[in-house]
Amino acid sequence: MKKIIFFHLYNDISGSPQVLSMVIRGLLAKGYAVELFTSNTEGFLSGIEGVKYHQFSYKWTSNRFLTLIRLVYAQLYMFIASFQFKKNDVIFYVNTICPFAPALAGRILRFPVIYHVHEAYVNPNLLHKFYVYMWQKLSSYTFFVSKYVQKQYIRYSKQSAIIYNALPAAFLSQINLNNKSRSRIGNILMISSLKEYKGVNQFVLLAERLPQYKFRLIVNSQQQDINSFFYTIPDNLVILPAHRNIHPFLIEADLLLNLSIPNLWVETFGLTILEAMAYGIPVICPPVGGPLELVDDGISGFQIDSRNIGELSEKIRYIFESGMYAQFSENARIKSFKFSEEEMIKQIDEQLKRIDRI
Repeated sequence: MKKIIFFHLYNDISGSPQVLSMVIRGLLAKGYAVELFTSNTEGFLSGIEGVKYHQFSYKWTSNRFLTLIRLVYAQLYMFIASFQFKKNDVIFYVNTICPFAPALAGRILRFPVIYHVHEAYVNPNLLHKFYVYMWQKLSSYTFFVSKYVQKQYIRYSKQSAIIYNALPAAFLSQINLNNKSRSRIGNILMISSLKEYKGVNQFVLLAERLPQYKFRLIVNSQQQDINSFFYTIPDNLVILPAHRNIHPFLIEADLLLNLSIPNLWVETFGLTILEAMAYGIPVICPPVGGPLELVDDGISGFQIDSRNIGELSEKIRYIFESGMYAQFSENARIKSFKFSEEEMIKQIDEQLKRIDRI
């Protein structure tokens, strides 16, 4: 059985490490030997039983120079440490296109290098362009998280497969819809990074425009960052720092919003969208990107440009007040069944077994 060496730059509680943690656990269950290179921070990749860890110091900060120094150190660490592997049955598995250094080492060692690509940049900077260039030159095979992402790189995706993200069985086992009250609806949730391009300011505007509803925003940041980002917050809006366990918030939510601004950021999949749909929560998402493969317009939610506050307000009221809420909810839940962890691991395992023919 092959040994898989995974590389992920920053371990936190965002989508890409969550997906990778599912992949690792699934392949461990199938008998693969697994080692993991990642940062020594707490996140979804922490404490996975059966994994041999190689950890390094890396963390993003608002100081760009300091972040760059940490990035260079992390890449050098992964590059040098990669040369400890000598056996022919080793596969390098790079999660996101950021860890280019171990991919380079893998090619030097003549190991197969698998990239799991989660991102497609709307306005790539020089570093992003470099990551893309290195991925194109170094990858043996690529997994894309959606048709949208694959389409962005169609010229470079001949040796590739679409592996949709999925919800882990552990997440699904915690869903108890009996605890979800529908006697009164009107709780609106958004889970996001604390970035303008994610539409957090649009969320605040919606809360101001729709005082009859309760809004809750969970951001992947600390409380001090929240306090410095927002000047005023309407009374019907609560903003909270990151929570690893989002089940209590999904139980209370009646509608999920994803308000990424299309000309600044395009979602490549939308794991929080899928989590909400598993709870029977309708979703409003942008009309571009990976979410279109999840949310059926007018059926399980709506696809609306977040810059159109008027249309967003109108559709929110429609979902809650048209009498169609139960149908939206059921459609969302049924659609979520198509994205299973078992199917995701099965597809990855099948592709890895083809590695000798790549």
